[in-house]
Amino acid sequence: MSGPRSLLSRIAASTAALAVAIVVLAFFSFNAIRGDIFQDSFETPLDEWSAFLAGYIGQDPARAQVAARNHEMGVVVTTEDDTFAFGPDGRATTPGHLADHFPHARTIIVQGHGERQTSFYLNESAAAGTGTVRLWTLIGGLLFLLGVVYVVQLSQLRPLRWLKEGVDKVSEGDLSTRVPVVRMDEIGQVGVAFNRMTEHVEQMLDDHDRLLADVSHELRSPLARIKVALEMLPEGKKREQIAKDIREMEGLTSALLERERIKGRTARPHRDNVDLVATAKAVISGFKGRGPGIELVASPESLVVAGDEALLKVLMQNVLDNALKFSLEDSAHAEVRLLEDEAGVSIIVDDDGTGVPAEMSNRVLEPFVKLDPSRGHRRGYGLGLNLCQRIVQAHAGDIRIEPREPRGTRVVITLPGPA
Repeated sequence: MSGPRSLLSRIAASTAALAVAIVVLAFFSFNAIRGDIFQDSFETPLDEWSAFLAGYIGQDPARAQVAARNHEMGVVVTTEDDTFAFGPDGRATTPGHLADHFPHARTIIVQGHGERQTSFYLNESAAAGTGTVRLWTLIGGLLFLLGVVYVVQLSQLRPLRWLKEGVDKVSEGDLSTRVPVVRMDEIGQVGVAFNRMTEHVEQMLDDHDRLLADVSHELRSPLARIKVALEMLPEGKKREQIAKDIREMEGLTSALLERERIKGRTARPHRDNVDLVATAKAVISGFKGRGPGIELVASPESLVVAGDEALLKVLMQNVLDNALKFSLEDSAHAEVRLLEDEAGVSIIVDDDGTGVPAEMSNRVLEPFVKLDPSRGHRRGYGLGLNLCQRIVQAHAGDIRIEPREPRGTRVVITLPGPA
């Protein structure tokens, strides 16, 4: 099966093929019209016209001159007493001059009364030139009409391009995407259905997040009461287990509330010039003492981006926390690189931990997605990377999770430079 081709490229190819067919057909038709078979059909009318014109001219040089000039042809009249000739411009000339200057002219000879003979030199090359100009004019007109049809086709298919762009944005997680609907034909109806679907999905996810936030908030009071009641229980294994469960519930509740707080802020991020180098150094210093450690191995002296400093700190903290959280006993230190190129500013974090399978590199950005505990992913609630994705999207950036060889994970974050 051949590779994918866009609909627009197929339309362009078919239009070009149709244009070539029009040119070829026009040339063949033009040559057929000029062919001997077609011209032979005019022999009798042409002879009759010549005989009529010869009778009109008679032996009058003035009439011969007018006929030569009006019909742009050579005229020679020979009588018993005289011979006179006129060129296509109506000027007097000689029969020899006409024969020399019109070697390819079509000659028609009409015998009159007595010794009178009238000869007409029809300049077929001039007629052919006129026909060629008309041919190219016709071809140009057809190609122009074809171009207009092609442009109209593109305008009719523009909603399909909008739909494709909308689907791409939704696949990247932007459920606020809506496509323009300019007409209610079949494509317009698909656009309306797409907008209705994305609106419904966005509302469902918002309701889901709001429910989680409300439940998390409401859980704090009963958890506080349970902790008070727990203090009245005697020391023992059961008390320790209950306390562990309570700490885990508190951690999850705090994570959910923090996620909701960050989500609300990402909807309206502050825009300041933030020095990523200084921010990265401050965040890395906060992990001092946690093994296997973090090093800033490459960065310029200063790297400024337009963004929300508080959110960017949360972004780096979550990424670096994951790098340390899923490290192994023999893991090397995590490495941070800050780079700048034409695409923008990149934050690259490499760790030597348990790693993320390639097939899960996109799923781990979803909320509550946790990897196989047997691979060492036993901690966390599956919210950290989802928060990172929200923060990056709020800054019009991109985040990718890539596996490293022989083990470990690389996180690549791309942000636009300063405005």
